Amino acid sequence: MGSTKHTRREFIARTGAIAAGVALPVLPWGSRVFGGAPSPETRVVIARDDLLTRGDVGVHRDLLRKLLDASMLKLTGVTNAAAAWRGVFNAGDRVGIKVNTLGLSTQSVVAEAIAACLIEAGLSAHNILIWDRFDEELALAGYKLNKSTGGVRCRGTDATEIGSGYQRDVESSGGIGSCFSRIVAEELDAIVCVPVLKDHNLAGVSLGMKNFYGAIHNPNKYHDHNCDPYVADVVSHRFIRPKWRLTVCDATRAQYHGGPSRHPGFAWSFGGLIVSTDFVAADAVGADLLDTQRVAKGLKRLADDGRPTKHIATAAARGLGVADLGKIERIEV
Repeated sequence: MGSTKHTRREFIARTGAIAAGVALPVLPWGSRVFGGAPSPETRVVIARDDLLTRGDVGVHRDLLRKLLDASMLKLTGVTNAAAAWRGVFNAGDRVGIKVNTLGLSTQSVVAEAIAACLIEAGLSAHNILIWDRFDEELALAGYKLNKSTGGVRCRGTDATEIGSGYQRDVESSGGIGSCFSRIVAEELDAIVCVPVLKDHNLAGVSLGMKNFYGAIHNPNKYHDHNCDPYVADVVSHRFIRPKWRLTVCDATRAQYHGGPSRHPGFAWSFGGLIVSTDFVAADAVGADLLDTQRVAKGLKRLADDGRPTKHIATAAARGLGVADLGKIERIEV
């Protein structure tokens, strides 16, 4: 990654050129704050609809696509949804949709809606891979495994046997030493991270950045000190940071306490999505939403409960994105 600071004006110029049929290389939008002070133009879109709180989320496939397109329009400032997606992804990109199937899981329909939007924008279905750690966890969460070359693929890192899907060489990044999933290391050009809006009993929250503990072979080693600075170490790695283009946090069904395991007593029908090209800002907004809900339910804020979200501040201090809520433009649709 270079140290170029990309502005909203550059983003609009790029997407406008795409809409006019001019091919341009995808720029690292999530890194537009590198090499300087955080940009005041960082945007996080919160897209909600009361219908998403009713019944099975799976019946709202079309609504989810509309919310995703509306979010991309707000993020990019352009008026054409396909052009907005093409402002972040190239037609030839191999895109990995990283879901979370541990405890309260990413709804499969959310990942499928993202894939549909990418295809509508001109990406090939066979270049899209929905993935997480294990085939078994994906299947239990309601995902249909597809290891063929036709259509959108879906499989775990360990698709054949435990340990088979990780690189042999240990990669170092800050304080971690881990073998990364071959999927993220070798098979992807771009990543859409699709975590769940939920708390975590050690890290405070399990959102976009924490989701990539599912990309290394030894996440159990990195939970001391509220998982800090280890979460930031993982996402700083060359296999993740340069490829991470978009966060779509699944907040259709959230959990404000007892996570990351599923605890129905703390379920929260938020009924929405949290979308941003700045993964730190997306996590900061998600953590703030969880804190607000906790207070409303008579619980302590995460920091007061001994679970401060240190890793979000660490990531911001390293220039990975913006964590200061006062510098984040929060847009609701």
